[in-house]
Amino acid sequence: MLHAKTLISLAALSLLSPLAMSASAASAGVAAAPAEAASAARQPITRADQLPRRTVTLTKLPSEYLSAPLSELLAMGAQLEAEVKSDLARYDIQDASTLRSYYSALASLAQLRGDWAAVPAWTAKSRALQEKIGGQLSAGLLTDLLSQQRLEKRDAAWLRAEVEKRYSALPWADVQENVKSGKGGAETYNPELVLGAFRSQIDAMATNGKMVVPDSIALAIISNRLQAELFAPNKAAIVAGLQAVIDANTKTQARADLWTPRTFAIPAEAKATPVVVAVWDSGVDLALFKPAAPLAGLAFDEDAKPSRELLRPLGEAQSRWPQLRSLIKGAMDQRAALDTPDSRQFRATMSGLKAEQVKGFSEDMSLTSLYVHGTHVAGIAVEGNPFARVFAATQLWSAKLEPKLPNEAQARATALAYGQMVESFKKAGVRVVNMSWRYGPSAYEGALAFHNAGGTPEARKAEASRLFKIERDALRAAIAGAPEILFVAGSGNEDNSADFQEYIPAGFELPNLITAGAVDTAGQETSFSTFGKTVVVHANGFEVDSFVPGGARMKLSGTSMASPQVANLAAKLIALKPALKAVEVKALILQGAERMKGADGQPGRVNLIHPRKSAELAGIRL
Repeated sequence: MLHAKTLISLAALSLLSPLAMSASAASAGVAAAPAEAASAARQPITRADQLPRRTVTLTKLPSEYLSAPLSELLAMGAQLEAEVKSDLARYDIQDASTLRSYYSALASLAQLRGDWAAVPAWTAKSRALQEKIGGQLSAGLLTDLLSQQRLEKRDAAWLRAEVEKRYSALPWADVQENVKSGKGGAETYNPELVLGAFRSQIDAMATNGKMVVPDSIALAIISNRLQAELFAPNKAAIVAGLQAVIDANTKTQARADLWTPRTFAIPAEAKATPVVVAVWDSGVDLALFKPAAPLAGLAFDEDAKPSRELLRPLGEAQSRWPQLRSLIKGAMDQRAALDTPDSRQFRATMSGLKAEQVKGFSEDMSLTSLYVHGTHVAGIAVEGNPFARVFAATQLWSAKLEPKLPNEAQARATALAYGQMVESFKKAGVRVVNMSWRYGPSAYEGALAFHNAGGTPEARKAEASRLFKIERDALRAAIAGAPEILFVAGSGNEDNSADFQEYIPAGFELPNLITAGAVDTAGQETSFSTFGKTVVVHANGFEVDSFVPGGARMKLSGTSMASPQVANLAAKLIALKPALKAVEVKALILQGAERMKGADGQPGRVNLIHPRKSAELAGIRL
């Protein structure tokens, strides 16, 4: 949860969905900007780091609040709500996803006070800011129903019927992903899982901070305590209602596949030139690919020191690999709203965990994700290109839950490693680099908070920004200093803005870098795909089939799977037209892309790449 570096296809995989929802609102003091306030009178907020930081003092460990009477959380909730109201007239927050999370927080605070009638107004404000059709129709609906149940003193049978009724009334084609993922999330809800995560991470943060925690933790406590109060007694009813909606639509015709007809493969006998593709990731099983020669790769460990391991070793977890592989597949299927044998096994495992098992399970999942990720990405990047050669650019990021304490020496070592990695690309003749990872200053801010380092919350924010800037500037300079190489970044899986959060590399604007978001095979933006002004193209990131270490194949979803589709196209164009410059390849990809229409029939933000059209624009006959 607090890793300094996060792989995109795993970033949305949260073992604590209420925590994940709450944390996004917290760093700003859960402030919101009301529609009635004059924009000119408020301070514009264009980046997340411009928002104020606040703390809450606890009287007991966070995990102890999970079973405490709601009355013991009222003072905490009142403080948060007072801070919201004091900020209402101060800020013009120019980011819809951030505002959505604030309004959702206000809905939770109204629930805490038992003001059930006030909840729908806040969820409606949040829903109005949704930018994807599924969210516009269904976001906050379950929160409204649970509040209505309490207000009208209804039973679980009423709730089950209302869930089925309300969701059935929505257009299935637009909300199916939301309904399926909602049902899967409901099935995995497990109070023991929440308790274990709190004990293994959140309690440690509170103890380190002498019971003074970021307001994100206070909001997470309230959200999870409300889950136990409102959701847990109704879990079976909610799952049954959503399942009835899914069952009623099992024969609904699938959307047309727009993606596959756009793709092409290069025949082995074609007149083409070998092209080196670097997979800057968590490690690659080079035995499955044609490696670059004479330099096949370069690796750095979690301390940014050189390593010999181009593929991360599983260590003592190797014996659990078959089980862990299935769980990772299930976790990805779960996030992609797919009901598969693997996702069902994942849900069963999650719902059966005991508190004392959570830490080990979470670290196993993190380790396996890192083990799988780079090889899967590499397979996508070279699919259909017999002239591709793979360079493994390996970052052996930590799989531990507890973050290391950030410091300047580490930041400068990371900055140096970035430069060395790009220099190795030049020596190896790399023409395309895929980067399916991202992080921002919030990663360092969270790690500093965990260790109670960096001073006051505002000083901590400044220190996180300072350390992040060292790495950000080094990475940007390294990429800009390699104009002959095209870098492809994945946007992220948080359904937020890559530029507002200042993610790197996704937030960079450079002539030789292109950032991709994810769509499904029908060209519809996935519910998880991060967006923003720097996300200029989209590609299929839904259930993409590729290799995992050892040679087995697996379908995974995420913008990590979309980004290498763009890298794949770039590598094919260069193999067939080796004289093309990086900026020319980028231009061909953009010129060939098709701006898809939104729900209103007007051109939307999805700009779907069209490999065949880009090849034709390059003068390539297929």
